[in-house]
Amino acid sequence: MLVCLLTTGFVSLAQNKEGADAFSLEEALQLAGENNREIVKALADVEEARAGNQMANAAFLPAVELSTGVSTSNDPLYAFGFKLQQQGVTMADFDPSVINSPGQTDHFATQIMVEQPLLNIDAWMGKSAASNQLKAVEHKTAYTREYVAFLVKQTYYALQLAQNRVEVMKKAQQTTDAYFKMAEDNLKQGYMKEADVMAIKVRRYEQMAMVQAAEDQVKGVKETLNFLMGREINQTIEVTDSIAQVPFSFNTNTSIFNRSDVVAMQYGLEAHKKMSKADLMKFAPRINAFGAYNLYDSDFGGFGADSYLVGIKLQWKLFNGGRNMGKAKQSKASYNKALVSYEDYLAKESMELSKASRAIALAESQLATYNLAAEEANESLRIRTNRYNQGMESTSDLLQAETKAEESLLKKLNAIYNYNVAVFKYQMLASETSRQ
Repeated sequence: MLVCLLTTGFVSLAQNKEGADAFSLEEALQLAGENNREIVKALADVEEARAGNQMANAAFLPAVELSTGVSTSNDPLYAFGFKLQQQGVTMADFDPSVINSPGQTDHFATQIMVEQPLLNIDAWMGKSAASNQLKAVEHKTAYTREYVAFLVKQTYYALQLAQNRVEVMKKAQQTTDAYFKMAEDNLKQGYMKEADVMAIKVRRYEQMAMVQAAEDQVKGVKETLNFLMGREINQTIEVTDSIAQVPFSFNTNTSIFNRSDVVAMQYGLEAHKKMSKADLMKFAPRINAFGAYNLYDSDFGGFGADSYLVGIKLQWKLFNGGRNMGKAKQSKASYNKALVSYEDYLAKESMELSKASRAIALAESQLATYNLAAEEANESLRIRTNRYNQGMESTSDLLQAETKAEESLLKKLNAIYNYNVAVFKYQMLASETSRQ
């Protein structure tokens, strides 16, 4: 019978796909995790945030600078100073004529300068903010992976559904072709009216159009799955896992607060708070230690004299035109805005999780209903086919029963797909993203 063949076909279809471009769901998820462009961009964001966090280490670590240069001058002040630094002043250099007209004096200077922050409260706060920002980006990247995994699961089973739709329609078309051939034979023998034969012919044309549309849909879904996996969209691809209802049970301790995107927003909010404090601490003084070691000579490459300088500097910018005050107010407003956005996001995602929970219950109920409907349609077609073969059923009633059986099976397949997608979405929203 038609529906028996269809029922057997949709279970075994995926199991016959083999080759280098055939993927199980697990393989598709792994490839997407490695090559999906959204994930690659998210990982670049992590590296960028990690670099920003590294730059913030300037609040604690010393800065070391090496410099060298050459100067030449006949200016009396510079010339005498050069000789002092070179430790080459003699009594003859105090001759007024020499002091006033020293001639050209060359000066080679090499310096190693070290600066060590001691008390930079705003920089410390900035470092803490950068650390929180890095954690926020890392968790955001984790959620990007989870979302891409959801899309891959959804598209993977969409491809299974689309391919099975094609198979169901082709087998229904084969059955109609058999009816049409039998009808033509009966027409020649005078057992059937031409109108009944035309009805079967119309049905054949309708099925041909439906198969073409379904095959085009398969191509589109394959392109989407290739794209999600980071492959060229025109590459050949087949799926090996069959479209079957995934196992699932609700977790009573589910909370959106464990989700990567929510945790990312929490760290981002904390980063805003720390930056607001950092801008406020710009009013505090800074204390830095410094030291320099110098090498001087009148000849290139020479180090005839050396000196050092060490000290501690307190810097307190009491007023800079109101920039610090404006920056502090701006940061506080930014934090308040981020806080409202976070609370709004929590409310919306809690609502989405509730909707996802109800969607599973609805999909499960519909799946049970369509299972029963497919069984009834199969039995009805079996009975009408037997009656038709005995000349007790009209062609229109048989075609109607065949159409109903085909539609029932397609609805059953679609119900399985809807249930699986509802489960995958709930798992993502509830942070229960174990792979199926």
